[in-house]
Amino acid sequence: MYKKAWDKIISARHTVIVSHVHPDGDTIGSSLGLYSVLKKVGCRVSLFNETKEELPKEFDFLEGYSKIQNKLPKSFDLLVSCDCGSLDRLKIKKGDFEIINIDHHKSNELFGDINIVLPEASSAGMVVYKLLKENDIDIPKESAISLYTSIAEDTNFFRYGGVDEKTFEAAAELIRCGANAQEIAQKVKSRQSLAKIRLIAYMLSNFELHVDATIASIIFDKKILEETGAKRSDTKNIISMLRDIANVKVALMVLAQDEFCKISLRSDGDIDVSKISIMYNGGGHKGAAGFNVNSSDTKATCKEITDQIKAL
Repeated sequence: MYKKAWDKIISARHTVIVSHVHPDGDTIGSSLGLYSVLKKVGCRVSLFNETKEELPKEFDFLEGYSKIQNKLPKSFDLLVSCDCGSLDRLKIKKGDFEIINIDHHKSNELFGDINIVLPEASSAGMVVYKLLKENDIDIPKESAISLYTSIAEDTNFFRYGGVDEKTFEAAAELIRCGANAQEIAQKVKSRQSLAKIRLIAYMLSNFELHVDATIASIIFDKKILEETGAKRSDTKNIISMLRDIANVKVALMVLAQDEFCKISLRSDGDIDVSKISIMYNGGGHKGAAGFNVNSSDTKATCKEITDQIKAL
């Protein structure tokens, strides 16, 4: 599978690497990690993200970040998807090109012509790393930095479930290839926007606890985003702070959008929140999941999802 995928990539006339909409560190890092390798070996390769305007600024130090475009090339014969469970989240329709699907979500719909989907992997960055190692590909420094960032970010810097000896072995190898763990941590974690800090302050003052403080929830409506100046990307992973509260088993975030609510769930690992996500055609893992609910009523949606968590 790995050799077939690599041969397909190397022989392609023009490859487009795609990250999912509303991108996070894993989809960006894994995409750019593969991009750097392909550029190094002389492949013609482009980067695409439908929601380019939402690229998180903390990843702007990665090679290729500025090359991500929200328009597809007029002609290409291979599309490589990184960290996406369904074709819909790429916002691309099938066309006259083949698809290699690289992911680690167990809910992946296997939409590729070649599917390299490893649910046991801690991140999509780990899957790209394995693809390169299985084909004996040297990992240049720029790629090592992106892949380490991908792995570290999606595991909350090695705190989430799915982290095992293979994760640390990969991290060590990427450091040997040139990734600076301290520098990456500083750039990702210590350059938060003022708007995000204001949003966190609001969250810590307004979250609610349910069921003997085992569930924590927060609602962000449009008014709060406007008052803090925060963007949708500023909400990523901040509910992990609620999950860190002693006794809390699941943290829930409800984010108001135009005609629906975006839901993010984080658990302590004992409760599989992906079961709830699958009910709403979403994706994720046992400890982290996300999906949309077709309702603009944030309070009613929060209660609905809280009841689903109680049922688990």
